[in-house]
Amino acid sequence: MTTHLPGWPLALFRIAFGFLYLDMALQKAPWVVTDGHRFGWLYGYIEKEIAHPTFGWYKALLTNVILPNFTFFGTLTFLTEVALGVSLLLGIFTRLGGMAGFLWQVNIALGSYSLPGEWFWIWPLLTLPQFCFAFCGAGRVWGLDAWLDPALSRRAEGAPAWARLLRYAV
Repeated sequence: MTTHLPGWPLALFRIAFGFLYLDMALQKAPWVVTDGHRFGWLYGYIEKEIAHPTFGWYKALLTNVILPNFTFFGTLTFLTEVALGVSLLLGIFTRLGGMAGFLWQVNIALGSYSLPGEWFWIWPLLTLPQFCFAFCGAGRVWGLDAWLDPALSRRAEGAPAWARLLRYAV
């Protein structure tokens, strides 16, 4: 049985998700101030998650760890979403980017699930495609992974363990 890489429809979907992440990152950039807080609407959104918790432990995490260290976590959010956007847009280290994006959205879903007006189905729609990007090697079509995979495969033998593991990110 021969397996085939996903074609251009999945590549287009991956690229669209890359733009989605970059758009979300720019809305939460450090220079965007909303209601007196840097990182755009992120602070206010976390306050909503605290006011309408899905899980008590998650509320405690937001209240006791995230908000007191908001500049650090706001920067981490911005950089993570930029990295995910670039990974998916350019199709570079797409397996890693897809899995990280899947876990990123699961994290957001944990806090957002109980928010008033939140649409339940948004979370499968935001998580499952990224799961597919990760396991289909979606960056090998219209992406830089198409060139990285053969190069990393040729150099894998005799390479350090971290270099051999890097091969699985494309």
